[in-house]
Amino acid sequence: MKAGMIDRDAWHIIEIIIRRYPISKKEYGEYIDQVMALSTNHSAGVNFSEDYSKQQSVTEAKALKMTSKRAERLKKQIDAVELVYGSLKPEEQKVMKIRFWSDRRRNMPYTKIDDVAYSERQMKRIVKKIILQVGIYMGEI
Repeated sequence: MKAGMIDRDAWHIIEIIIRRYPISKKEYGEYIDQVMALSTNHSAGVNFSEDYSKQQSVTEAKALKMTSKRAERLKKQIDAVELVYGSLKPEEQKVMKIRFWSDRRRNMPYTKIDDVAYSERQMKRIVKKIILQVGIYMGEI
């Protein structure tokens, strides 16, 4: 693979992560709210630990639940997208918003992105930079 080239499968995975960002962020927020709303009753996931003879505290139970694999993955994806988005110039952020988040089902074609001061070729370079940076942060590249 040449320098600067991104594996097609990795590219596709990263595009999906970026496109799903608004949904993932909402889902993660709801999950955290749900975990924090757990009461002190037995449905809160409070149980006896095999290592200890005392019952787990509600705080411990919440912390364990917040470290679920799915929550960890969502948090990492959200952080990656936000880190890259925050590092972009405002006009590049506009390209990212329109390209990935204006249609939930697919990426907006470059030819339909007309509210920015970039050519199609420049937009492709910006998107490649975004994909590369998110992929590196996620460990996909």
